Amino acid sequence: MATIKDIAREAGVAQGTVSNVLNGKGNVSSDKIRLVEEAAAKLGYTINRRARLLRKGASNVLAVLLPNIYDRHYTDFFLSFKHYAETCGYSVNLYLSADNPENENNQLGAIRSDGVAGLAAFSCQPSGSPLSYSSMGFSSQDILLIERRPSEDFPYLGFDYDKAGQDLAREVLRKGYLDIAVVTENLSFSCEHAFLDRFLSVLKDSACHVRAIQTDSLHCNNHFLQLLAEEPDLEAVFMTNYGLAQTFSNIQHTFHRECQTQLYTLSPLFTMPSRGIVCYELNYRLLGRNAARQLIFQLQTPAPPEEPADNKRAVLTNDGIRPWVNVSHARQSGKSITLLTLDSPTGRIIENLSKLYTDATGIQVKIVISSYDGLHEILKGLGDTPIFDVIRLDHTWLSWFGAQIFTPLKDLSADLDRTLQTFIPGLIPKYSHVGDTMYALPLTPSVQLLFYRRDLFESAALQRLYKEQYKCELTPPKDYKSFNRVAKFFTKKYNPTSPVTYGTTLTLGNSGVAATEYLTRYFSHTSDLFTAKGDILLETSAGLTAMQELAETRLYSPSRHSSWWRETAQEFAAGNTAMTVLFSNYASEMLDSGSRITNKIGYAPVPGANPLLGGGTIGVCRNSKNPQEAVDFIRWVCSEEVTTAMTLLGSVSPCLKTYENYEVLDTYPWLALSRDCLSLSHTNRIPPNRQTHFDERHFLSILGMAVNNVFNGTMEPAEALTFAAQAYRNAFPPEE
Repeated sequence: MATIKDIAREAGVAQGTVSNVLNGKGNVSSDKIRLVEEAAAKLGYTINRRARLLRKGASNVLAVLLPNIYDRHYTDFFLSFKHYAETCGYSVNLYLSADNPENENNQLGAIRSDGVAGLAAFSCQPSGSPLSYSSMGFSSQDILLIERRPSEDFPYLGFDYDKAGQDLAREVLRKGYLDIAVVTENLSFSCEHAFLDRFLSVLKDSACHVRAIQTDSLHCNNHFLQLLAEEPDLEAVFMTNYGLAQTFSNIQHTFHRECQTQLYTLSPLFTMPSRGIVCYELNYRLLGRNAARQLIFQLQTPAPPEEPADNKRAVLTNDGIRPWVNVSHARQSGKSITLLTLDSPTGRIIENLSKLYTDATGIQVKIVISSYDGLHEILKGLGDTPIFDVIRLDHTWLSWFGAQIFTPLKDLSADLDRTLQTFIPGLIPKYSHVGDTMYALPLTPSVQLLFYRRDLFESAALQRLYKEQYKCELTPPKDYKSFNRVAKFFTKKYNPTSPVTYGTTLTLGNSGVAATEYLTRYFSHTSDLFTAKGDILLETSAGLTAMQELAETRLYSPSRHSSWWRETAQEFAAGNTAMTVLFSNYASEMLDSGSRITNKIGYAPVPGANPLLGGGTIGVCRNSKNPQEAVDFIRWVCSEEVTTAMTLLGSVSPCLKTYENYEVLDTYPWLALSRDCLSLSHTNRIPPNRQTHFDERHFLSILGMAVNNVFNGTMEPAEALTFAAQAYRNAFPPEE
């Protein structure tokens, strides 16, 4: 392996300079940093971070002890634990016990010798047995037991297995099953024992015959073949392990296809629906994150003396059996509803997921997808034509079209509270109401975020060069003046050493989109676009500064501007641009199969921290021939289960619980920030005297025309804003 001396020789610098660069120390010039980095890369040098920690006399390494890595719930736990720990500056080592106590003891010895700071363990020691942890020098502050609690001497985190047993036993009674089996893993594990004990106690006075089996992954094939041979008439089997349930299903379909046994199992949380096995879900990704957070807290916080055992026990809420389609009426064969929607990732996703709704209800769902301009033309000419039952439209159109095309939801459903309570606080007024009337539900609330190339912003050479040029740190910009400065720095025309060609992107496909680029900058300076009397505030210092900032941005972006947000995302994903401002419902496009930046994306609030809102809202067409079926459908498509699945597929969700789903957040890590930024938006972009009938699209066309006049050189910024202000006053004269 190359040494510091080798790198110094290759780079032509002193060894001390190499040491300072590799350790992030010293006042080294950007040229020397670049030389050292290039030499290190050429010689294949990698920093031994573990040795660095040991030299500091402290360990930032956590250990996770799992039974195996092939069961999905253990994988979910580990990935989420590792992700959270690494964001807190820790690294994570994985150890496997194979659910063998002797092997676990050997692993504990290895963990101690590796000098880790703390351990999260799925212990396979029998309940009540003395643990080897204390004898090996672990204290209660170093350990967090997960799911299984062989001793009360150590902190514990898990799910409510007592309630899981109770809930699934009640499912037996609800379904009226008389002949079932229950399959658990080793009953010496506290979680398995708690589940079975409560399951059997609920059924003890029922007429149901229950056969209980203990098994594991090594012996389950024989046990399941034996069970199916001896009990061919089993109505249902209840299991505590999703992997075992999959094995049982395979055996049943291979060797006993005549059996109609329904399978139920405890399982990790599945964002996408599956068929065949009824899952009682437990959020193992949330468990992993909370375990990492709890263990780090223990390590950093002195433990109180003689803490009661109950204070060391934390239990997460079970998700349970989540109904993908909650049907309260009989199947309606022959019925159909038609949905009109904007062409977007969400439109295609709904087209696929609506097949689940059809399977459950018998109602066919026809999807009509239209372009942005095409949808507007359809809505303008809709009249009293009963073509559509459900319409999804841009939320900025709600003030103009809402009362024209939608039926007030209170006229269709008196019980919307359960649906509304699932949404992110504050969404309803912005995405549902026209005046005081609720016409729609938020479906895909999105918000602008700043996305940037994290690898570029973290480059020591680029950081140093930026500081040399501008006398300040290279960080994600907090206003559009610094945004343009950073964009210029990363534009090769102005900085030949930039690793990318352009500093940023622009989206100017039509006048409405061009207006959005302007308003993005305008609202970074102020929250009000109109006076209290409804006059427009374009001819102001904020209005002029915003237009000048936008005009300058053109210098640092590709000459062929993106026509729509999807194209902008794809432009950024191509890897030749340093930054972009993008709506969160299009951000998933950055991760398509051809992306060159998948693991290099950073994200932050937009400059000015007053982002524009975007996305869609959905309502029942006032001319629908099937209004009740239509309102049932929009409640379904806005449900947590469906919107979370939509989000994993690339959309966004209005439901708060989606943002606790770490399969989703691990895939699109910026979503937690987008949820928080929804509340940051304070943009008064509708005249106060026109709250219930403002044609925002027409106004955006006027504003976009002003932007285009500046960009094509026919007007100066101040002249264009005066033109737009007068055009607005002509189009929207004061009301009597």
